[in-house]
Amino acid sequence: MYSVVDICNQAMVKLGASRITALTDDTKQARALNAIYAVKRDAELAANPWTFAIKRAQIPASSTPPAFGWNYAYPLPSDYLAMVEVGEDYTFYDSETGGLFAIETDSNGSLSILTDQSSPLNIRYVYRVTASGLFAPLFVESLACRLAAEVCEALAQNLSKKEALWN
Repeated sequence: MYSVVDICNQAMVKLGASRITALTDDTKQARALNAIYAVKRDAELAANPWTFAIKRAQIPASSTPPAFGWNYAYPLPSDYLAMVEVGEDYTFYDSETGGLFAIETDSNGSLSILTDQSSPLNIRYVYRVTASGLFAPLFVESLACRLAAEVCEALAQNLSKKEALWN
């Protein structure tokens, strides 16, 4: 399986930069990768419904209903990154057309699902996978490309290479 350093070194190979032995190395490459790795991993996870990163949950309604517009609020799991499906019949999430629910920040600053469906609410969602050994090979490739593109300017000062990596 893949380690975080393996993934970061894939990015370095794509840049033609020196490899690292740890994210804590005192090198320009390691410092740049360490600064962005977790955020870019989460962004790449949330960008697609990667099958290795999908969970199912039944969540109870909050004791505090929404102020208006919906009957129930359901706090999202702490590892939530993106919604795949919601509801008894797993209505697909479509942020463009609205639908049977909304995702908003509640009065406590946490994300909640607002809906008229009663408790418990069934959801499928993309979660924050931190164990790199669970990553699928295509995700590793995609994350390595994203990391390489993000650190390209800082390490290689090559805008055409950066453009190629994004493509």
